[in-house]
Amino acid sequence: MSDEEDDYMSDKFLAGLQEVRPSLVQDRGKKRQIEVETKKEEQRKRQREATASSGTVDNARLQQSLSQPLSTDNKGFQLLAKMGYKAGSGLGKQPDARKEPVGITIKTGRGGLGRDAAVAELATKRQEIRRAHLLQRAGIESGEEISTEAYRRRATQKAEERKLQYDIRRCQQTCESLDLKAGVTLPDLEFFWPPQPKEEGDSDPEEDDPTEEEETPKEEQYTPVEQLELLTGYLRTAYSFCYWCGTHYEGSADLDSNCPGLTRDEH
Repeated sequence: MSDEEDDYMSDKFLAGLQEVRPSLVQDRGKKRQIEVETKKEEQRKRQREATASSGTVDNARLQQSLSQPLSTDNKGFQLLAKMGYKAGSGLGKQPDARKEPVGITIKTGRGGLGRDAAVAELATKRQEIRRAHLLQRAGIESGEEISTEAYRRRATQKAEERKLQYDIRRCQQTCESLDLKAGVTLPDLEFFWPPQPKEEGDSDPEEDDPTEEEETPKEEQYTPVEQLELLTGYLRTAYSFCYWCGTHYEGSADLDSNCPGLTRDEH
């Protein structure tokens, strides 16, 4: 360390620091200055609070005064009366002239004149975006005119579709477990078992041999409702298992006598 640099561990370095807490300041002048600055800051804070509260009170008083009609001893009313004005009639020659004075509102905040309109416009846009998101979740186009009943119907339909997909996955898992236990290595229909994730090294056999695709007919596509119906029917016939009951019966006779039916509604 050079001689010109001050050692931060020395008393000379500590003596140059300024202590701002009044209780630890030894110099009376500095202590008094700090106390004065503190009092000024508190006074400014009280003034700001008083200004905000007085603005609200003055605005309420102004609106109350404007709601009351002018008395007959008011100078402005007397001048209007000399020019032919009658209490309760409109100002001017037209019959539909203004009968009430223009409303006045005292601006108490420090925001710009257009800030209130901008905030109101922002709130409106947020409501529109939120409505669009809700319609999208329900599967409804944003430009489509809908009613409350239509929205509820679409939401119910979406919930039923999610429930249907859940039942299909559970049936696939049950079917795979029972087939493997019975020694079945391949499902009778592709959707009877849960879809197997493809590994990175595996290639699609249809892409490797394009001629095989022409010879092998494509498996018929079924709707989710039809898939669930085929799955539950296969489990009942092959293993005497009712998905809706969640019970593995001893045989077909036991299944027919104790199971309420083939669908969810019958259970």
